[in-house]
Order: sequence, then structure tokens, then C-alpha cells
Amino acid sequence: MNQAEIHGFLYDFFTKRQADILHNEDGLLKVKLTKELDQKLMNRPFYWQYIQAMGKEGEPLSVTFQSKENTSEEGEWVHFGSPRLQQIFDIIKEEGKYTTLYEQLEEKTNRTPLYPWFVCNLQVKYRGWYVHDELVSLGILLTNGTMRFNWMEENMHEEYSETIPDYAYTIPLIISPQRAMEQITYELSKRIKEDSQNFYDQSVALYEKEIQMLDDLTDLNDEESQNFYEQNKEQIYERLYPKVELNWVNGGIFYLSKDKTNQLTSI
Repeated sequence: MNQAEIHGFLYDFFTKRQADILHNEDGLLKVKLTKELDQKLMNRPFYWQYIQAMGKEGEPLSVTFQSKENTSEEGEWVHFGSPRLQQIFDIIKEEGKYTTLYEQLEEKTNRTPLYPWFVCNLQVKYRGWYVHDELVSLGILLTNGTMRFNWMEENMHEEYSETIPDYAYTIPLIISPQRAMEQITYELSKRIKEDSQNFYDQSVALYEKEIQMLDDLTDLNDEESQNFYEQNKEQIYERLYPKVELNWVNGGIFYLSKDKTNQLTSI
């Protein structure tokens, strides 16, 4: 998921949690929160404690989120690394890290196989000469190990249910979810290492440049200067030395029809 896809992500997040969509345009989303979402997102514990003590219903807030420039009005800017987007990621984590869902099929009277995909969302955090957070979605077919990047983006608009459709049956797993997690972690880590060499090199170069400047400007003749030097050196390290973190957000098994599975594995 990139910046251009945040709007769709927000729309799906709020509609699936029964928030009212008051305005929707490319890059701008105004929503009327539910009570539960207000309590989780808006940091108003005293308001809700007061309302509960008074025996009243309370009034959830309406919020406008902006993820693209030059929209018809301004809203709270949401981007990778913003506290609001991280807050939403945390809510998704709280709601459950593992699920099992089944593709909804047109009514059939014949037996229909459903194929198991292990699907997960992971957050990649880059910290160095620039700060960047990226949400990555992958799926792996648990019958033969075929891996598919951008799985959620390509399948998020399909209809799923927690119950298996009538006349459908599931194909047995050959690869365990644990093994799938290991394969996904290995493949994604390898790709990150291959793609982040420029990020690493520039981060180290800038880190070394600032350390050199600190060395040139600091006189280490007394204890106070030494403490100043060590504190600043540590701050420079935390701010600039390249670090890439890979965090699991959530995952689950999605059972898909043969046609959908063939579509995903043939591209």
C-alpha cells in the first residue's frame, strides 16, 4: 500500500466498522464515528466517563481525513508514519491477529472446492536519512507455496464470510500456516535487503558526516564536554543510523474458489 491507496484503506476501515460516510472524494474522507471508534481514536476518556455517569448516549465526533493534496477542503493529514494511521493499525491488531474467511459464491448445487491461502499484512519501518512506513500484504497458497504480493489490495473488494458456503468444501493444507509465515518473512526480508541498499548507504554516509561534525566541534577536555558528546552521539545514532523493522499486523486463512485461485497464480 502506498500513499495513493491510503484513501481506499481508510474508506474500507470505517465502512466495515459501521461509521457513516458524510463525504467521500479522492483523497478526502469525512466520517461520523461510532461510539466505539470515537473511544478508540479521539482520546476523550473524560467525556465518555461523564456521559456514562450521567446515563446519556453521548455524541461521537465527525472527522475529516485528507490523504491527497488539493482536495475541496482540508482535513487531518494521514500518511505513513502519522500517529493517526499507526493508531488505526493498532486497532486492527487489537481486533484480532488471525481469522478464517471463505469466499462467497453464487448459489451452487454441486460440490465446490475452496483453496487455502495464508494471507498476512506486515508493516515495514524505515528509520535513517528518511523515515518511512510501508504496509505490505502477501498471500501464499497452502497447497503448493505460490506466493503473491499485494494480496489484500487485489482481493479486498471480494465478499467473504466466516462461514463456509453451502455445498463448498475445503482443500486440505499441505503447507502449515507456521511454515508459510517463515517463508513470507524470509522472502520479504530478502527483498527489503535487496531494495534498501541505497537507503542504507545514504543513511550511513549522513550518520558519519554528522559524527565527524560533532567530533570537530566538541572539546573533550572535561567531563561535562564528554557527557555532551556522548549524548549527542547517541541522538545522532538513533536518528540517522539505518534501521529497518518488520512487524506483523495480522493474518489468516482465506479459502478461495478454483477460478479465483487460478487467476491469482497465473498472473
